[in-house]
Amino acid sequence: MNARILWAFVTALVFVIVLLDATLYQVDAGQYAVVTSFGRIVQGRVAPGLHAKIPFVQDAHIFNAQLLNLRVEPQTLLSKGHKRLLVDAFVEYRVVSFRRYLTTTGGSRHRAQGRLREGVVTGLRRFFANRHLAQVLTGEGLGSLTRTLDAQAARYGISITDLRIERLGLGRHVMDAIDKRMVSDQLTRAARLKACGLAKAQMARGRTDRKRADILAAAYEKAGMIRSRAQARAAAIYAKAYGRDPRFFVFYKSLRAYVQSFANRQTTLVMGPDSGFLRFLKNQGPYGK
Repeated sequence: MNARILWAFVTALVFVIVLLDATLYQVDAGQYAVVTSFGRIVQGRVAPGLHAKIPFVQDAHIFNAQLLNLRVEPQTLLSKGHKRLLVDAFVEYRVVSFRRYLTTTGGSRHRAQGRLREGVVTGLRRFFANRHLAQVLTGEGLGSLTRTLDAQAARYGISITDLRIERLGLGRHVMDAIDKRMVSDQLTRAARLKACGLAKAQMARGRTDRKRADILAAAYEKAGMIRSRAQARAAAIYAKAYGRDPRFFVFYKSLRAYVQSFANRQTTLVMGPDSGFLRFLKNQGPYGK
């Protein structure tokens, strides 16, 4: 009798536990729940907390209302210039319509991400096919692609908040082409800088030559003026000396002529004994006659 009572108590306890588990459900913070009955939604967007449902008749589907992410596996895509690229993409999204999300995906996150991944891959393929490599590297048009994918994901009750390209792998031939282009650009830039430097150097050299010519011209002019004044003064001194003692002046000029004539030992003079050039070398007294 006691065994029967014990088994009945245990059975009733298990039934109560199962009943409570099938009746009560908990929604954590950052989550929402949708209650369905035989596939029909009877409660939508149930707030966080402890709630009850009709056991074995109603089902509670709990969804994450926070920001979710989806990493798209590396895809080999072709750009407009037929450059083969290896692309890694990263998508951030959240569920905004739990009713639509439940009716289109059955509440399966795996199914929802699969459809989202297909749309992202298709969009990226079109995005790269319509752009050259330079446009792809700058990310031009990526915002427009994000808005287009967001409009497509709205049919599943999903909103795409961000789409990023995490890695853009280039083939060896593309890297070689980029290296050559960079080298060519640097050589062009170096040639332009060199030409600019040569032009500036030529201009500076021209200014220096003009300045040098002006300085030399001024110096020659000043030297000519000084030489003219000196020659005039010397002529005046010679004239004054000649007027004071003509014989001494002739004697002095003759001595200078002797010095200039006999300075070179290889010079040979042929003249007669009565030559006036030698009169001061003869014994004729002071200054000759």
